[in-house]
Amino acid sequence: MYILFSISLFVLLEMNLLAQTIEKKFSLFAGMDYTTSAQIFLNPNSSDLIIRNKSFELSDLFSPVIDLRFQANEDLIVGFSTEYIVKREKAFNQTIVDGTQIIQLEVDDGVVFIPVELSVYYLMPFSTEQFKFTMGAGIGYYYGAHTRILGNTEIENVERKRSFGLLVSIGMEYMILEQLGARFDMKFRDPEIKISSMYKDSTAIYHGRELQITQSTFDTKINLNGISFLFGLTFHF
Repeated sequence: MYILFSISLFVLLEMNLLAQTIEKKFSLFAGMDYTTSAQIFLNPNSSDLIIRNKSFELSDLFSPVIDLRFQANEDLIVGFSTEYIVKREKAFNQTIVDGTQIIQLEVDDGVVFIPVELSVYYLMPFSTEQFKFTMGAGIGYYYGAHTRILGNTEIENVERKRSFGLLVSIGMEYMILEQLGARFDMKFRDPEIKISSMYKDSTAIYHGRELQITQSTFDTKINLNGISFLFGLTFHF
C-alpha cells in the first residue's frame, strides 16, 4: 500500500510539473480590430500623376480577429493571425456616357481584406507576471476584393495581383486571471492590391432609369494603409 501510494504521489507530482511546463506555452486571442482607413484608387494606371494618386477613402473599419501564439522561449513568441475586414460607402465614383452627356453615378463602393500574418514577438524585459509588453515584426499575405454596386447590378473581380507585406506591432496584456488576459495591440502595415473588374450586366436600373454600362474590364487598386488597434481577450493554455 505504501509503495502504491508513493508511486501515485510521484505520478501526480510529475503530471503537475508537466502541466506547469506546458502552461502558458500557447495563447488564443479573440477580439476586434479597428483600422483607421483604407483607400480605393480609381485610376491607378493613369499617366497623370494627380489622377493616378486620387483615391476614395474608407474610414473606421471594424473587423473580428483571431491570433494564435506559441512561446518559443522566455523572450520570443511566434504568432499567427487572421481577420475579416469589410467596408462599403456611397460615392459618385462611376462615370458613364449617356447619349451626349457624361454622367457621374452614385455607387456603393467597398473593399474586402483577409490578412493572414505570421509574426515574431519579443517579450520586453520590464514585463511582469501581470503586465506583459511585446514588440513584434512579421510578414503577411493579403487577399483583397473591390466591391461595387450600381443600381441592380454589381462588379466581379476577374483578376487580382498577389500581395505580400511587412508589418510591425507593439502590445500590452494584462493578466486578469492565471489563464485569462486582456490584450491591446497596435499594428502598422500598408498592403496594396491591384484588381481588374467588370460589371456582371450590360444594363443597370438606376433611380428608375435603365442605363447602358460598358462590359469592358477596368483597373483599381485597394490599400489598407491605416494604423490598426486590436483589443480583446486572451486564453493561455
